[in-house]
Amino acid sequence: MCQQGKALDPALAVPVDNAQLQKNLREQAKRHAMNDLAAGRKEYLFAPPGFIDRPLKKLLNDERDAPIAYVFFNIVVTVVPGAVALYLLPASHFLGVVYLALTQALFLPRFALALHYSVHRTLFVDKKGAGLLNRLPNHFLSVFFGIPSGMYKLHHLVMHHVANNEWGSDISSTEPYQRDNFFHLLLYVTRYAVGAWVELPYYAFKKQRYGLSIQCVLSAMAYFAMVHMLYSVKPIQTLWAFVIPFCITSFALMFGNWSQHALIEPSNPESNYLLTYNCVDVGDNQMSFNDGYHVLHHLNSKIHWSELPKRFIETMDKHAEEDAVVFQGIAPFEVGVRLMFKNYEYLADKWLDLSSPKRTREEKAAIIKRRVQPVQRTKRH
Repeated sequence: MCQQGKALDPALAVPVDNAQLQKNLREQAKRHAMNDLAAGRKEYLFAPPGFIDRPLKKLLNDERDAPIAYVFFNIVVTVVPGAVALYLLPASHFLGVVYLALTQALFLPRFALALHYSVHRTLFVDKKGAGLLNRLPNHFLSVFFGIPSGMYKLHHLVMHHVANNEWGSDISSTEPYQRDNFFHLLLYVTRYAVGAWVELPYYAFKKQRYGLSIQCVLSAMAYFAMVHMLYSVKPIQTLWAFVIPFCITSFALMFGNWSQHALIEPSNPESNYLLTYNCVDVGDNQMSFNDGYHVLHHLNSKIHWSELPKRFIETMDKHAEEDAVVFQGIAPFEVGVRLMFKNYEYLADKWLDLSSPKRTREEKAAIIKRRVQPVQRTKRH
């Protein structure tokens, strides 16, 4: 029988003090976060030539955001000319597939996360006309990835981070769904693809953001009118340049949000520590501006992406106190996929349990199963 305050370390088969176990786990988690902190950036494929790079960096509010600017530069010189070339060349499904494969595989994840952080923290200084560059990703480049002009900022910044995944306020809330159920996932994605065009402007109108509401309606109308016009003239090119990218991006964005908000503690869904999780020491963080640190991002969306691993190290005690889930070596997308296949034990093995006493694999799997259940919030009085 183990002594009080001690647990049996399965690796050593001897009693170990719980405090020592917890200390060891914190040190392990710290090492994993340090790996993210020291990792090289892989978000962009190539840096601009020096004659562009030097003045570009001078226009940045924070030079640490150069990788974000590089992603947008990559897209301006590859995706945009590629789309133009697709329309100038003879209609070809083969060329369309090549264009789609290259742009979606190489740039969609990179663009989505670069766009994400550029709407949270203004990228370029607002002087000498440089402020217009801040509109480039959200209002122009987004269209090449199936996101209507200006819609992402309204959906993510004005709604999602304000409503904080609460059903009834956040139209992308995952709360009412069984988050390991593929049919529920299809309902979730379909609701966005069909309903967002009405629900987003209505949300802005309810919040008395009338200008944003009107902008949302006009943006959606202009986007679909543009696609319809292009399709009537060059249907094959438009299919591959705009129609299919819209479908792919809609699913990718919503599955990403679904995955990051798949594990919600039903007894306290308002807690930023319990409505999402962190993913540390995974290669995906090097391609996504440390997007795996989603608990911290919801706690303070203004934290610079490069500081997230450091902030995690500084707040590990609070993460443990609040019982936040921290995965190691697995990205949010894979978490979502694993849940679809009911791989609870696999996810339990990836969970860096900072709590004390240390929980068993079965106990962690049981918590994961509980946290994918639909959430029913108690009514506020």
